[in-house]
This record gives sequence, structure tokens and C-alpha cells, in this order.
Amino acid sequence: MIKNKVTFFYLLMLVGHVGHIFEETWGRFFLIDAVFGLGWFLVTNWVLFCIPVVFFYFVLNDKPWAYYMSVVYAGIMILNGFAHTVAIIATGRYFNGFAGGYTGIGLILIGPPMIYYLRTGMPNK
Repeated sequence: MIKNKVTFFYLLMLVGHVGHIFEETWGRFFLIDAVFGLGWFLVTNWVLFCIPVVFFYFVLNDKPWAYYMSVVYAGIMILNGFAHTVAIIATGRYFNGFAGGYTGIGLILIGPPMIYYLRTGMPNK
């Protein structure tokens, strides 16, 4: 039963992650123009998305290290969500600013149950 919840919340987080990247692109997150350019921004985010997908594969194969790394991933996504949301509230800038706040709220909500089920479903070595 725990395995099903781990899978559910992990997939939900991955969908939220993709949605977050789309929202950042659509709202023209400031780093796109300030640092990366759209192409490099998307390539960087593609690589950063592939890492938790690999972790998910190993979670499905009950590798304890993947559970630990996935908890770190969920924590980073929670912080990412907080950062976008707080920055939008503090600056009032969404477009060409801190786009990603709406999906950021979703990441904040998905992260804690994901961490809980990862920790309770972690296999013994």
C-alpha cells in the first residue's frame, strides 16, 4: 500500500515539475533573459528533470539510496515553490519576474506527503 502512495506522489511531483517548467517558460522567468536564453534554460531544466526520473526508476526497484535522494529532490522542489511564491508576493512581479508561483504552490503541497511516504516506505538495506 505504501509503495502505491510513493508511486502516486512521485508521479504527481514529476507532473508538477513539468508544469512548473512550462509556467516559468510561459511567464518568462527572469533567468531566461538575464542568464540563459530560452534554449539553454530549457536544456538545463530538461537535465534537471531527468535526474529525479532516474531516482524514480531506482525507487521502483527498491534501492534505499534512491529513496534518500528522492527525499532531497522533494525538499528542493518545496524550497523552489516557496522561493517563487514569496518572490512574487514580495516584488509583485510575475511576468518577466518570478513566474512559477502557481505551480510552486502545488510543489509545496505535494512535497510533504511525498517525503512522508518515501520515508515510511523505505526498504531496509
